[in-house]
Amino acid sequence: MKKYLFIVLLVVISSCSSDDSKSTEEGIVGKWKLIEQYSDPGDGSGDFQTINSNRVIQFLSDGTIEINGSLCFMASDVGDVETGTYIITSSNEADTTFDGEIIPNTCSSRSARVYFDLHKSGKLVLWYPCIEGCGQKFSKI
Repeated sequence: MKKYLFIVLLVVISSCSSDDSKSTEEGIVGKWKLIEQYSDPGDGSGDFQTINSNRVIQFLSDGTIEINGSLCFMASDVGDVETGTYIITSSNEADTTFDGEIIPNTCSSRSARVYFDLHKSGKLVLWYPCIEGCGQKFSKI
């Protein structure tokens, strides 16, 4: 009898799962406007500073993104629309500690990645590949 109880308990425990990736994916879909930019001089004293920009990124439900500027490096300028794909990190395809990663279509290096976090405050932060810390904070519009 203990053996059957153990099996039932094991099945119940293994069927319980968190669906954080679904809530992140649902929360990320939409348009986001750049509101702050972060840079660090190398001593850990960096902070986000308010910025006035018309830069907008849009996450589509099909796993693609569009941005009115470059994704290959951090910039606040707007320009031609660039595209890419994104992956929620709970996906088996991703290998980061962030909520997700963006793979731009236009960077010279196919291994270029921009990582993102969706904060509980409702803000989206993109982290670019930099020697020192650099990132951009977006607000949903």
